[in-house]
Amino acid sequence: MGFKTLNQVDVADGTVQLIDLDERSRHLAKSGVVLVPQPSEDPNDPLEWPQSKKMLAFSATCTFTFLTTWFVGSLAPAFNDIAKQFDVDQQKASGLLNWTTLTLGLANFFWVPNAIYFGKRPVFLISCLLLFVSCIWGAVADSYNSLLGSQIVGAFAGGSTEALGAAIVNDLFFLHERGSKMGYYIVSISWGSSLGPLVGGFIIEGLGWRWQRWITAIIIGVNLGMVVLFVPETRFEREANESVMPRQDNKRAGEANFELQEVKDDPIQASGKASDTRKTVLQELSPWSGIDRHTSYLNLYLRPFPLVLYPACSFAALSYSGILGPIVTFHSISSFVLGAPPYNFSSGAIGLNGIPGLIGNLIGAIAGGWLTDIWAERQARRNNGVFEPESRLTLLVFPTVIAFAGLLMIGYTCELKLHWAIFYVGFGFISVALTGTANIGMTYVMDSCFAIAPECLLLVNGLKNVVAFGFAYGAIPWSESQGYARCFGGLGGIFMAISLLAIPLQIWGAKIRHHTAEKWALISW
Repeated sequence: MGFKTLNQVDVADGTVQLIDLDERSRHLAKSGVVLVPQPSEDPNDPLEWPQSKKMLAFSATCTFTFLTTWFVGSLAPAFNDIAKQFDVDQQKASGLLNWTTLTLGLANFFWVPNAIYFGKRPVFLISCLLLFVSCIWGAVADSYNSLLGSQIVGAFAGGSTEALGAAIVNDLFFLHERGSKMGYYIVSISWGSSLGPLVGGFIIEGLGWRWQRWITAIIIGVNLGMVVLFVPETRFEREANESVMPRQDNKRAGEANFELQEVKDDPIQASGKASDTRKTVLQELSPWSGIDRHTSYLNLYLRPFPLVLYPACSFAALSYSGILGPIVTFHSISSFVLGAPPYNFSSGAIGLNGIPGLIGNLIGAIAGGWLTDIWAERQARRNNGVFEPESRLTLLVFPTVIAFAGLLMIGYTCELKLHWAIFYVGFGFISVALTGTANIGMTYVMDSCFAIAPECLLLVNGLKNVVAFGFAYGAIPWSESQGYARCFGGLGGIFMAISLLAIPLQIWGAKIRHHTAEKWALISW
């Protein structure tokens, strides 16, 4: 099995001509933004789909992602009640969240290889159906182990959306759209985690936790119908295109050599080689997408792991896990902290922490998504039209500072029994950091490693859940032995240290990226 460098599959390795200053390349006419990657004339190219079709497919996928994290987190307000009902301790009850977090990450290592080999559509159909069945199983579970089993199987099914949902952003949208679209995807993940406990808390308080599972099953069933109707196969074999890359001997946009034509902003015109006829509706609804006969099935499971050596992949995985761990820890302890004196909150009141979570997630998604697209375009214009992926990392300063403050607020509130509002506001702060950090990190990976994005996103999503599980699993014993203030303060310090790695990436990241892309043979396909 031979290995290739990133430059052998993607000559640009992230550095591309985003702004066409001389108006000689193919771009959006009003803004001069070059279309990266360049679309083909194949009518089945997802980049050439009508915007309405793209958004329907993307919306159905984001809804699946939302319902996965809803399913995982919506039982959290009932942990205290479940612990009493099944006679288990706090650590074991929290396992309903902690073990599913681990499973969500590990599931990526199963679903992504199968999606590459068999196609994304059959994977989404099977996994959404399995999540639906798992929810029904949880509703009728008669023991703690049965309930835990339903959570783990459901998390395994929903884990398909973790990396593949992000990969669909690459399939459907251009570089200048990735930040904002990734923001929608990250909001879907985080709002499921926030709305699940919020709405689930009141359902549990009024109807019991079993009805919470039944209602979730009904909603997932509706989403299954959306996936069947609106998510066609997005896998597309795209030829490498060097026309959007600045010349290596001169990065100035004015001296780059391009031969492509201008296109209108809407609709986007295609250029390149024409090919197949458009698929019919029935063909698109087929659950079978065919297999990739050019790829070894076994190799698909092995080939992502060396890619962790690319700085973009390792940094994104560390930064995402560094904030996800505290989020999972918060949900694990909130029921026990707020359900006890002096607060004595009901399940519904405990779930209200979802409100600051929703607000924080939205602010973080805007800061890490839409604003990074604007910032990246502005920096590219200053750089003679040349885009460097590291330009997005500057905006990490906002989620880093606010996360550290939020974790201190949570820790000292739990330790000193301060007003509950400080606890909730602190969660809002770390929710900003969750979506902001995840959005910037994952978009940075897609920009730097476009040609191998599915495998890189698999690593990011898989590893961040494994690391986050370690944080969350050890947090309760940590807080019991040293107190909540030291526990959450320590988590904040770890996240701050990881985020500071963005500074050397800002300074030397482009040089490191070009060197690793040219010299490191890590790609085995």
